[in-house]
Amino acid sequence: MPEPGPNPKTPEETADPRAKRRIRPRWLALGLAFVLLVWFVPPVYRLTSGTVTVTRWDKKKGRTEAVVGPSQKGWITGKRVSHHVLHAIIASEDGKFYQHHGIDWESTVDSARYNWKKGRYARGASTISQQVVKMAFLDREKSLIRKAREAVGVTLMELILSKDRILEWYINLAEFGDGVYGIDQGAWHYFKTKPELLTVEQAVHLALVLPSPNAWSGGLKRHQLTKFGQKRYAAILNNLKNSGYITKTQWVAALSRGDFGRPIAGYESLVAADDSHKELCPGSPGCPEEEEEEEERLDETSEKGLMFPRKEDGAGAGAAASTTTTTTTPTTTDASPGPSTLAPAALAPSTATPPTTVGPGASGSGSVEVIVP
Repeated sequence: MPEPGPNPKTPEETADPRAKRRIRPRWLALGLAFVLLVWFVPPVYRLTSGTVTVTRWDKKKGRTEAVVGPSQKGWITGKRVSHHVLHAIIASEDGKFYQHHGIDWESTVDSARYNWKKGRYARGASTISQQVVKMAFLDREKSLIRKAREAVGVTLMELILSKDRILEWYINLAEFGDGVYGIDQGAWHYFKTKPELLTVEQAVHLALVLPSPNAWSGGLKRHQLTKFGQKRYAAILNNLKNSGYITKTQWVAALSRGDFGRPIAGYESLVAADDSHKELCPGSPGCPEEEEEEEERLDETSEKGLMFPRKEDGAGAGAAASTTTTTTTPTTTDASPGPSTLAPAALAPSTATPPTTVGPGASGSGSVEVIVP
């Protein structure tokens, strides 16, 4: 009887031990790829019902962190804010908010061409949706990686959140200058009122500091707009009227007292041109030629050209308070704007007239979509 041979080895025993060592780097690479993917994609799912922790800058405390969300103090729902604020922000920042899917490709291409022409980053094209992702999850660094992360986050956010919800996040995250964040603080800090009671003029004043609140909020603080501030105010107001957000009566009234009780520069020309259906450009508030000229002097990071008069002009806060101007202000039925229902049909523009993109060059959606009457 033959002696039994050695026990045959199992496949695991006969396998090349070097193969095991080759498996480990593969799993490590997969793990690293997963971590990179988690980091790259902003966690926009938190915006559905949770909170986000954002970094803010305080004049006294410096860099601080704040928790923002529906469950936090100071959160304002869309139903608790004047519809004039929502309309003014759309007119100022993203006229096609209800038409695009998070990214306005046409404006992006136009912005790229303009920046190439200027040889610098002079104008952004960020939509309201893009700004929400940036404010909630990303830093302010201007880089291709950050923009790619932003684009991915915006695409996902538009799939899981309604436009009204995105706009609600925006008004609670946005900075309105002077260390003021959110529409609740903004309404009280500048006008000592509640968000649901903001008028047309007050809404436009808050919207015109976006998206560069630290550079453009001087006129809001001193209650006296410069030439640039008055142009931007008129441009936003023109867009509101021509988009069907306000009536002509409201438009005229807001122009006649838009500079904190004083008429906006060119007020009579604007009204007369609207009555005769004449073109205002060039040379009138809101015209592209004038806005681009101002853009050369006003940059997002520059302290020059702020929206309050220079000291050598002899006009400051005191002058603003003591100046008396007799203005015939038309009556309007807009005494109590009331809260908005955030219905898309009410917020979406009712005109199909193509707008003209004008505005100061700043990051974010610095351009304003304007239809000059």
